[in-house]
Amino acid sequence: MFPGNRCDWSGETMEVNKDIKDFLQKHGIRRDIDVCQLSLVKKKLSSVPDLSRFRFLRKLELNNNKIRELSCRSLNCCLTELHLENNNIKSVSGALNHLTCLRLLFLHNNQIRGLEDTMHELRRMQQLQNATFFLNPISHEPGFRHHVIHCLPSIQVLDRKGKVNRHSDIDFAILKSYLMHLYSLCFHLLLLGDSSSVPLCCQK
Repeated sequence: MFPGNRCDWSGETMEVNKDIKDFLQKHGIRRDIDVCQLSLVKKKLSSVPDLSRFRFLRKLELNNNKIRELSCRSLNCCLTELHLENNNIKSVSGALNHLTCLRLLFLHNNQIRGLEDTMHELRRMQQLQNATFFLNPISHEPGFRHHVIHCLPSIQVLDRKGKVNRHSDIDFAILKSYLMHLYSLCFHLLLLGDSSSVPLCCQK
């Protein structure tokens, strides 16, 4: 690491520590164990600061920064709500798998790639109910929605689209294929003049 980068990192650390101190003072919090939520929105952070001292932290807002990489050592395993949207994150691998208590996870508008790797990282979040991934490259991968629902069965709201209907989402392709086959069969029966064998659903 070059000296200049070291200075930049040290400067950012000092600045974020000041931001944390200001936040605690504003909310009248004196002890680390009393911190249950923390907001570091729009602080121009390029990485996640070490917040391990806040053992009872439940809600963390790190959105609208310039974060590129995540570190698992920086995030408390007791978190239930995590905001990382609107950053420059390219991967979550190795950084989030210990957050098994998460119920809300917001990752939209980043640069996250690799659907398989991402879901592998999140697979232990069996309490996750609300998650966002839109405006990431992974959201454009084939089978994205089906894969997320399969890997995170507790999910209720995905990409702000309301409650997930698993039957309509997961079985839609099967249903569509069945209907196409049914109507194809009806068409051929009509061509053969055997209208008596045509199912009622295909008759006018």
